[in-house]
Amino acid sequence: MATLDGNDLGNVQTESQNKDSSLFNQPLPGSDSSTSILLDLFGVTRTINLDGIKSGTAAALNTFITAIEALIGGGQSGVTFVSSLSTFANKTVFVSSFNWDYVKGDPNKISYSLSLTEGAAVA
Repeated sequence: MATLDGNDLGNVQTESQNKDSSLFNQPLPGSDSSTSILLDLFGVTRTINLDGIKSGTAAALNTFITAIEALIGGGQSGVTFVSSLSTFANKTVFVSSFNWDYVKGDPNKISYSLSLTEGAAVA
């Protein structure tokens, strides 16, 4: 079962992750790519994107939406994400975005997309 800050994410249908080193890349004028200057100065970021379906009563869905939206309150300190699809351990993440829609023809389901960024809060 996938969770975000202890909130059950329901049926996670897709999970994609991108780990990016943000290399500094300086090509040299008039030269081939093999002579570009590459520096690994900026560290690494991981972005996790989820698409899922959450089912429940109108009240339960409202509680879920309110709980996830509350995580994007402007003063995030990081929450725990547990994946049901990948094998990595728990990750501390910040919620970058949360989008949701009612599933057409079924008022007891929402489809949602979450974008999470791994990291730690600066104290």
